[in-house]
Amino acid sequence: MNTSALSSRNFLIYLIGSTVSLHGLWIYRVALGWFAWQLTGSEFWVGLVAFTQFAPAVVFGPIFGVLADRFDRRRASIIINALGTVNMLSLGVLAWLGQVDIHVLTAQSLIQGALDGAHTPVRMTLVPNLVTRGQLQSAIASASISFNVSRFIGPAIAGAVIATYGVAAAFAINGVSYLAYIFALSIVELRPSVARSKPPGHVGAEMLDGIRYIAQHRTIRGLLLIIAVASVFGRGALEMMPAFADAIFQRGASGLAILTASLGVGSIASGLLLSRSTAWLDSQAIRVAVVLAGVFIVILGVTDSFWFALPVVVSLGSILSVCGVGSQILIQTMVEDEVRGRVSSFWGMIAFGGTALGSLVVGAASAAFGLQDTVVVTGFLCAAVALLTRVRNN
Repeated sequence: MNTSALSSRNFLIYLIGSTVSLHGLWIYRVALGWFAWQLTGSEFWVGLVAFTQFAPAVVFGPIFGVLADRFDRRRASIIINALGTVNMLSLGVLAWLGQVDIHVLTAQSLIQGALDGAHTPVRMTLVPNLVTRGQLQSAIASASISFNVSRFIGPAIAGAVIATYGVAAAFAINGVSYLAYIFALSIVELRPSVARSKPPGHVGAEMLDGIRYIAQHRTIRGLLLIIAVASVFGRGALEMMPAFADAIFQRGASGLAILTASLGVGSIASGLLLSRSTAWLDSQAIRVAVVLAGVFIVILGVTDSFWFALPVVVSLGSILSVCGVGSQILIQTMVEDEVRGRVSSFWGMIAFGGTALGSLVVGAASAAFGLQDTVVVTGFLCAAVALLTRVRNN
């Protein structure tokens, strides 16, 4: 039996479309953080704008998960991405006309964050419908490599685009990139989902069913808890990269692009490792990775050297990718298909919501106490809380 997801024509088409769109996403993220810093020079506003990208996944994530289990996933994904195109092109035009201040930027980021939050459980449930169960681990790892290749290449493109044409062009490129994803979804064939064992009930009741399912599954419950630690203390600190690039390392937009790409290099390495073998992967491995992430965040906080920071950031990219992708692989291979959307939405709520909360707190604390001191404390908390968290294997 072929366990490589790349042997599936449908998955390959999907992966190509997704990769193009992901390059646009990373161009947008670099441009967004840099524009917020340009407009304000404030760590608080950089953190707040990062917060708006992920906060809707916290507020609406469980509802999105229920809908992902109810409705046609292909159609929902196409609609969400079409709305993303409209939002990004609108932001690009407003920026080009000079009509964007920090409040407009925050509002547009919040709208895009809501669309991304709605798409997270849909996207995570689409992949299992494209491959066989035996190919699922390969598919998730391949999608991770695609995500992180774009994290490596996208920021480099962003730096060149911003320097040459400005942030308006970067926003417009992201809007156009969604069209590749929409086209791919329109031509692939999806495997049928497992029939539900009972008819859909009230949205609130179905949300509670999802919560009960997680609460009764100790391994999934533990994985979600440790991912919360990694997101709040790990990813939250990394959302301060625009401030690191300019205020600490004096490198500007090009430095931010290099730092973001360095995260991608480390993440690609982890994706390749996970695509080759997951025999070593379990809940304890995820926990150890979160502890190590805390240690490297402390190191990042104490250095003033850009070139010393680069291998530290590469290591953080690799470690946090093991946490994120590894937890997805473990959860997606355990969860039953009829609750997959709801469980995926809780993963997204915790992963992205934790990043949102962490970036907001770290941004506010950095403005009050200094960026480097705040990041050092964040790293210590990440390692300490992970050490105290109990995570069990099945």
